[in-house]
Amino acid sequence: MLLLNSARDDNCKLRYFALLMVVLIPLCWLGISNHGFWGTDEPRVAEIGREMALSGNWAVPMLNRKPFLEQPPLYYGTLAVTFRLFGVSDRVARLPSALFSMGGAVALFFLASMFFGPRAGFLSAFVLVTTFEYFQIGHWVLVDSALTCFVICAMAFFAAAYTSQEKRKKLLFYVLLYLSCTLAFYAKGFVGVVIPALAVVVFLLFERNLREVLQMRLWLGIILFSALVLPWFLALWHQGGAEHLKTVLVENHLNRFMRPGNLGHAQPLYFYLADFPPGFLPWIILIVPLLYRAFSGTGKLPAQARTGLLLAKCWFFSGFVFLSMASGKRLLYTLPIFAPLAMMTAWFVETSMRPVHIKKIEKFFLWMFAVFPLAVGAAAGPLYFHFTEGDLPGGPRALPPVIWVLSAVAVAPSLVAFWFLFRGNLRRFWVTYGATLFVLLVLVLTALVPIVDSSRSVAPFCKDVRSAIGKDAPVYSFIPDESLRGAIPFYAGRYIDELWDIEQVREVLKGTEQVFFVERDSGGALERLLLSAGKLRVMLRRDMGSERSLVLLTNR
Repeated sequence: MLLLNSARDDNCKLRYFALLMVVLIPLCWLGISNHGFWGTDEPRVAEIGREMALSGNWAVPMLNRKPFLEQPPLYYGTLAVTFRLFGVSDRVARLPSALFSMGGAVALFFLASMFFGPRAGFLSAFVLVTTFEYFQIGHWVLVDSALTCFVICAMAFFAAAYTSQEKRKKLLFYVLLYLSCTLAFYAKGFVGVVIPALAVVVFLLFERNLREVLQMRLWLGIILFSALVLPWFLALWHQGGAEHLKTVLVENHLNRFMRPGNLGHAQPLYFYLADFPPGFLPWIILIVPLLYRAFSGTGKLPAQARTGLLLAKCWFFSGFVFLSMASGKRLLYTLPIFAPLAMMTAWFVETSMRPVHIKKIEKFFLWMFAVFPLAVGAAAGPLYFHFTEGDLPGGPRALPPVIWVLSAVAVAPSLVAFWFLFRGNLRRFWVTYGATLFVLLVLVLTALVPIVDSSRSVAPFCKDVRSAIGKDAPVYSFIPDESLRGAIPFYAGRYIDELWDIEQVREVLKGTEQVFFVERDSGGALERLLLSAGKLRVMLRRDMGSERSLVLLTNR
């Protein structure tokens, strides 16, 4: 009988895993090659990977031929390998992010399945990949996708070790935990170790089981971590001496945590209270009933489910407090704590499908949750204008047909979901809602993203620059930002000479040869300053929204 039950459980897990693959493959892999680089981070990260592929220097990331030591080299290394295998282009640059995004979701599936069963495991992964920020980062060239993947893996291996009764398996899973933390460190530094370490310590304190620390063999983790990380520090020392080590350990770890004002990401303590909820949409709407049930209705749960909920709560809240204490804050920094909240959300959804009493407060937020797709459908046009950062002529009639399709797909199934919710059939409500969300995201990736790309990508300007400047003329930039230092070399194939003082600009203009200046300007300030130096005129300009512009200037 036990063997029969075990076989049934394995078959059930296999079915949900297969269903997860059907969902993950389009959500993670569609839309990664149909647009150029957006924002300020993608060109920088992609160019670092390109230069690593060209130089073969796997230890020291380089941007515009200068060391760039904000993060360790793991993600850049995966980019470099990708470029060597498939060629250098923005069409393949997002392959590592898609892989890490999918890997994190798969790891969460197995983690949640340990405590709540395979259906909750599937729902956990689905919630994670359909949150706004995780979905977005999985389609951008950013190191945070790798960090998040390895943090989730670390927590999954800890859970497997903690619940295992066999000594050999326990030891193996703890070794895999330490390897995952090491890889998380190589993705983005010590934050990849601190977040899982805090989660584990707080969990063991609430479990009143600090004896498990002895079973963890921390000495083995320290040895393993040191043996794998020390070669990189030695390579940094060999190539840049104490200056490289200071840049990594002091400037990009200690100073970023304590006082990153010069980096532009300093935010108040309460920043994530306002910034985190939009990133976790649409599921953040359920946060009130979710937390109410997670903290008040666990007494009658099986021991395994209570343990899983406790681990998720410790992981999320300890990580949230730690990240809030850091001076430097961006929404994408919170990505490693999306997984525990996704797991708790999935538990809430899964338990609501059962014949249990739904309290009034839970019904209220379920109705609010059901309204969200309707709101998206109604706001599809204004959202399109917002993300394209400009108005199209002709008013609503100028909207691309895909916007009307998205609006219809959002509204029509939502009305069906409303009906199921009204009738109290929560199983069909969740299925209809999930299918609607899936179809919407697939449409966004395949149809909407290429349209928005025309106003968001830096690729057209950079290709125009490549056509205009020729092969030998010097290319300069006055006070270039990281985005420009990445975009021009990546797309135009030309490294830029960086100038940081207006007197350097005047000195360059004293010569008789033709020179070019390329700028990423805000409000026209740099353009006006360069024109005041004399001899320069604007050759190309591409507006990127209402404030920023990309400008090419020359002295002829």
